[in-house]
Amino acid sequence: MPFDRATGCVSPLGAKPPQGASRALSLLVRVLKIIAVNLLLLILLLIPVELWFGHWLDGPGAISMLDANPGRVETRSSPLYPPGITITSSHNQYGFRGGPGDPAKIDALVLGGSTTAERFVDDKDIWTEQLEARLRESGCPVEIANAGVDGHTTVGHIASFHGWFDRVPGLKPKFMLVYLGINDAAVDPKAGWYEDSVRYKSRWRQIEHYVASRSALHRLHVTLRGWWQARKNQLIHDEVRITPSTSWEPASLPSDLDAELAAKTASYRDRLSRLTKLIRDFGARPIYITQKRMDGRLVHGEWQQIAGSNGARNTAAVDAINRTTLAFCHETGEICIDLAGKIDFVANEFADAIHTNPAGSAHIARFLAEPLLPLSCPPA
Repeated sequence: MPFDRATGCVSPLGAKPPQGASRALSLLVRVLKIIAVNLLLLILLLIPVELWFGHWLDGPGAISMLDANPGRVETRSSPLYPPGITITSSHNQYGFRGGPGDPAKIDALVLGGSTTAERFVDDKDIWTEQLEARLRESGCPVEIANAGVDGHTTVGHIASFHGWFDRVPGLKPKFMLVYLGINDAAVDPKAGWYEDSVRYKSRWRQIEHYVASRSALHRLHVTLRGWWQARKNQLIHDEVRITPSTSWEPASLPSDLDAELAAKTASYRDRLSRLTKLIRDFGARPIYITQKRMDGRLVHGEWQQIAGSNGARNTAAVDAINRTTLAFCHETGEICIDLAGKIDFVANEFADAIHTNPAGSAHIARFLAEPLLPLSCPPA
């Protein structure tokens, strides 16, 4: 017969546990059953969601880059055009805006973030399309394709070579123009997540990337994370409006900004080296173009910013990234075009602090056509 240590007595065989313990055990079993049933229902509901919105049925060679948007055509109204006007924002089957249908005929591929993607600008008015037109008018018929993706930094550009550019048949551009600076100024140098985007050496990493690139839920998670990061750094469209009547206020930079920028620029330079190697290994020549924010400025050595914004700090960070880009080109012999330091934008060429309207896009095209003409079509 079992011995009960708590009472020091012998319990008869077959004795039942105390009534309270029995009820607790029964309640636990019921709770576990409820959790198991709900998990099963959730999984059963998620399967059709993943199959419908995800990319699980795509072939093994399909483009798997987040937000590359192959084959998407959007027709919508835009705040950058008069009321009643609709614009078209289209991406071909390879995820590019503009350029020839045959990727083998692309001479220059342009990488960038939302300032290159220009989602609220019509296909014919984006700066890459206007640049191509200007070069053609100058007797230099260069085929330019736009690979801009909202939110992309050098992290995204590096990742684009694994799952996007390497899956476009015949893609061998002579040049890759990289319009960068604003988004990279917002990258946290302490974040380790970007390594997931640049390295797939182990079998586990490859499986992880396969799942991540096809899962609708993962896409939603990354999109929300990117939106929060962009909002925190005032990178959202129309977040900081700028007009000729915009109000400015005095500003001062935080005391710890120099240390923060030193870490940012060191991390950025490392990514720039990786990106350059990838472009070179792809058979193209990199051309880096600096970017300009419009919500912060130095006036007689004193910082000003758009009232209510963090423009001074944000602009100082972009300036530090731009200086790193120019120094990198000086040290390595790569080509840099200092658009930020040399172009003279006016307020009515911007929709907000970082995104140009069609007039600003035309200004970018005019500016870039001059230095790119002799590079694209060298004189005989």
